[in-house]
Amino acid sequence: MTLKIGVIGCGLKAASYARAWVKSPLNPDFVALTDTSQASVDRFAEIVRQAGGAPKIYPTAEALLEAEAKGLDAVYISTPHAFHAGYAKAALEHGLNLLLEKPMSLNAAEASEIIKARDRAGRQVVVAYQASLSPLLERMRQRAAAGEFGELLTVHGEVWENWQNRYGTSWKQVVALSGGGFIFDTGSHLLNAVIQVSGLGYDRVSASLQNRGRDYELTGGVFAMLQGGIPVNLTFCGDTIPGCESSLTLFYENAILRVDIWGKWAELRQGPTVTRETAGEDLDAVLQVFADACAGRCPNPSTAERSLHLAELWDLIKQSSQEGGMPLTLQTKPWELA
Repeated sequence: MTLKIGVIGCGLKAASYARAWVKSPLNPDFVALTDTSQASVDRFAEIVRQAGGAPKIYPTAEALLEAEAKGLDAVYISTPHAFHAGYAKAALEHGLNLLLEKPMSLNAAEASEIIKARDRAGRQVVVAYQASLSPLLERMRQRAAAGEFGELLTVHGEVWENWQNRYGTSWKQVVALSGGGFIFDTGSHLLNAVIQVSGLGYDRVSASLQNRGRDYELTGGVFAMLQGGIPVNLTFCGDTIPGCESSLTLFYENAILRVDIWGKWAELRQGPTVTRETAGEDLDAVLQVFADACAGRCPNPSTAERSLHLAELWDLIKQSSQEGGMPLTLQTKPWELA
C-alpha cells in the first residue's frame, strides 16, 4: 500500500530524502507540502513532480493538517528545531504517525509533551537519527548484544565540522530557532549513536561547553557514565576546517569497533583481523524502517522515549557546564521507558 505523506518543512535535508524516497520501492505519495520558504517548497515539489507526483502546496502547517489529515498516513517534520514540538503535537492530534527530524525537542519538558500526545493518539513517533535507522549499525549492535565482542569496557567519540562557517546565514545559528549550537545540532548525532551502538543509556554526565564569543556552543567535551558504570568520553568541534566527519569507538574485551555516527561505515578489529563495511548514508532505510515500525513489522528503533532521554541529557550538559563541570545524574531511563 502506498504511504501517503504530508511534509512540514522542505529544506535541504528534506529535499535530500525526497530525491531518494521518490525512487524507493515503497513509492511514497507526497500528498501535501508546506514551508515558510517558497524556494524550498518549489525545490521539493519539483523533485516529486519529476517522479510523477502532484503535491498540493499549503501556506501553513495548520492549513495542511486541517485540509489533508484524513487522507494521510503520516507526516514528516523537518523544520527549525523550535517548531518541532508544536507541529509534532498538532500532527498527532490529527491522528497521524510521525517521522520527526532530530533533535525531537528543545528540552525534556517539550519531549514529555510529545510523548503524552503520542499516547493519546495511539500513533508512532520515529525520530530521524540516521544511526538509529541504519541497518549496518543495527547489525553491529546485535553482534555486540549476542556477546561476540565480550564485555563493553569504555567508549570514545568525536565529531567535527566547519559548522560556524557553513551555517553562518542559517536559522541554525539563531538560538531562538535552533535551541543551541553545534553540539545540540550536529553533535546530537554522536550522543544518540552512543546509545544506538552500545544499547545502553546515560547515567551521569559532566560537561564543558565553549562558545568562542557567540551565543551558542561551538566546541566542548562531555564525560559520561553509561548504565553499568561504563565511561564515555566525547569531543565536539564546530569551528574548524571544511568538512564534517565523525568516529565512535567502542572498546570491548575481545574487539574494538569503530563506526561513523551516521552509519556510513563500520570497522571491526578482532585480534589481527580487521574488517570494514561501507554503507554510505542509507536514506532509503529511514523511510523503510519508519514504514515498518508504523505497520508493526519491526520495533521502533528511534523512540520518543530515547529522545526524551537525550533531551534531558542536553539539559544536564548545559547545566553541568554552567556549574563548572559538576557531575549530574539523569532521571529518565530509556531502557525502562521504551
